[in-house]
Amino acid sequence: MDATRVAEILEAAESDGLLSVECRLDALFRAAGQPRLVLSPEALKAVTAKAAATSLLCTTQLATAEMLERLGDAPRNAELAEAVAAGLPQDLLEEALRQPGGFLKTAGALRASAADSPDLVSAVFSPCVLDPVLDELLIGALKEGAEIVFCETPIPTGFSRARLIDIALVVSPDGIEQDYLTDAVDAAVQSTPGLVLVIGGLGAAVMSLGLDYASEEGAAAGAALCALVRAIATGAAFPAAHAKALGLAPRKAGSRRAVDLIVVPVFDSTAALPECESNGAAPMTSVLAFGDDSPTLSRAARLGLARRSPEALPLVLKAVAESGRQVLAQALGEGRLRDRGFSDAAIDRVSRALGEGLPLNAAFSRWVLGDEIITNDLRLPPENFDADGMALLSAIGFSRKDIQTADASIEGSGNEAASRLLASHGLPAGASSGAQISFATACSKALAGPVVMTVGARDGLDVAEAALVAGVSVQLLGQRAPVPEDVRVRMEHVLTLAEEIAAEADEPVETYTPASTFSEPVRRKRLPDRRKGYIQKATVGGHKVYLHTGEFDNGELGEIFLDMHKEGAAFRSLMNNFAIATSIGLQYGVPLEEFVDAFVFTRFEPAGAVTGNDRITRATSILDYIFRELAVSYLQRDDLAEADVTHDGLGRGAADGTREAPVPFTDEAAQIISRGFSRGQLPDNIVILDKKRAEKLVQEDMEATEEESLEAPNYLSDACPVCGSFTMFEISEDGDIECDTCGEEGQISS
Repeated sequence: MDATRVAEILEAAESDGLLSVECRLDALFRAAGQPRLVLSPEALKAVTAKAAATSLLCTTQLATAEMLERLGDAPRNAELAEAVAAGLPQDLLEEALRQPGGFLKTAGALRASAADSPDLVSAVFSPCVLDPVLDELLIGALKEGAEIVFCETPIPTGFSRARLIDIALVVSPDGIEQDYLTDAVDAAVQSTPGLVLVIGGLGAAVMSLGLDYASEEGAAAGAALCALVRAIATGAAFPAAHAKALGLAPRKAGSRRAVDLIVVPVFDSTAALPECESNGAAPMTSVLAFGDDSPTLSRAARLGLARRSPEALPLVLKAVAESGRQVLAQALGEGRLRDRGFSDAAIDRVSRALGEGLPLNAAFSRWVLGDEIITNDLRLPPENFDADGMALLSAIGFSRKDIQTADASIEGSGNEAASRLLASHGLPAGASSGAQISFATACSKALAGPVVMTVGARDGLDVAEAALVAGVSVQLLGQRAPVPEDVRVRMEHVLTLAEEIAAEADEPVETYTPASTFSEPVRRKRLPDRRKGYIQKATVGGHKVYLHTGEFDNGELGEIFLDMHKEGAAFRSLMNNFAIATSIGLQYGVPLEEFVDAFVFTRFEPAGAVTGNDRITRATSILDYIFRELAVSYLQRDDLAEADVTHDGLGRGAADGTREAPVPFTDEAAQIISRGFSRGQLPDNIVILDKKRAEKLVQEDMEATEEESLEAPNYLSDACPVCGSFTMFEISEDGDIECDTCGEEGQISS
């Protein structure tokens, strides 16, 4: 094969995703070329210390870069002094001042250094028998994030030239494309003498053939694929047993070529081959592919299902495409989202995002929902939710527990649903550790080279020991232990305190007047012992709420009491004490308007439909309902009501026909009835005697001044024969009398 033909084949294979570009082996497998050490306590302690130091260095670099970025491009000396006082190293500050690009360039260099740092510290050991001491030290190293490899045979050096091959791509609806594979492997071997060929995608290839990874047929197919690649690359024979497993013809041995073949878990397979659906000899972890509109099954899953149950393929594809909406309904509920302002368009956008595999935080962010929905439907500022969908859910009334539960249920739920559908048709995506060991063992024998199996920290050391006994090399992936609970709680307190300190620093400095110039201090205004008010019973989101009010003599609100029982003793006690705090504030002169502005439209459960209140039909929380009711009743804030109700709560209201419009509340009326109950309007069936008498006397004496005091007449002991009131008095010396209530005139009876 001439050089031109080789270049054309390699270009086509790389474009198809069958072969990766040529690279160093350690760019695919971190442990490549590392010497195999003897496992000992000292060696494990050194690995643990190195892993901890690497993690600390990366964290420090990122934190320092963030401090420099906060200073901006051209900070002032005062800002630099504050940064030094806050802990910014002086040497780093001098270096940033020396750099032509200043602080931002230095911050970028620190971030680049942190990104170039290895994610995991890798160490390679020869297999050995573990004892309790080594077990404990090994677990400690894994908890610091180290990567431990037990290798049966040496791995080629990290400087070796290597290519990754996705063996699943040679499986087509018609079977194995042997000629396509032969051309690609021959071209790769011919172009690079001493090439290391890393085989990947074995799990996806087995699924593409319609076989169960954990079955004997699946292990035989994986071994046959390894034997086929070995025969093509090295010139070895392709035995009849392996050929039968793939439905191919066997081949005799040819001229030998120096090619190393390995099956290892590539630490960044998506960078080498973005479309590779499985890693090394491991089973498939995801059976979904993501397009522009909705998720669908991956290539291997579609091919396998078409081979195994072709009649089920359309139904499964439809179910996968609609999985996002099902996931959303199970996690948060479409009804609850609609109650909080989500339209069908918004729910469709979130459903598509979840179906495409986006996490909860991203699916409810500004870039998925859009500014129009957040502004017009949810009435929230979109700039606050650029990439924080959880904050948006919290702002519309979902509790922290609801959000955490939904996030946990959504993570990986689409892939799990698709995997269940495939498993129901005989194509399970995962496999037990025993099945993986059997698969890797079969591949290792067929390949006559190292096969490295990944064992997660959760699987434990027992699985690793079983794989080593079977002759399979093992890679133990560490995972840095989460922050302990006591540290997490303390950090929450620290961050809360930091926010308070920052808020205080942003507040303007107040100038205080000396105590000698203070006016009389604010005193608490006590309510009368016998006071007016009203009781409003309502139901908010299915929870009964009783609001009791108490008023001053002038009708202003002076206290509130809240009573509800369904939420339990703790919540009821909190609401009672909140009502006491509000009442004390009102009695010390805090305007009701301040409370209303602070608490209306707050969002938390219980929330939803309101029954029992003629002016408010929905509420976002108990506090929203309480203070909207108080605003409507005491402040005439009809903009906070949701129904145009004109009756006054006493008598027959506007239908009485005695007035064209409700009469404004008066000081005299405030002495008799509750201003809140009548909502600031004087009811028709209330008669104010003092006012009526004053009007009559003013009409009789038009020339009297407004400052002239009016003396009450001497009422007679007889009742009025018309209205029955004891308000009869003499109007002349001839014995003429008149009723002060109804105006009836008469004579004193003899």
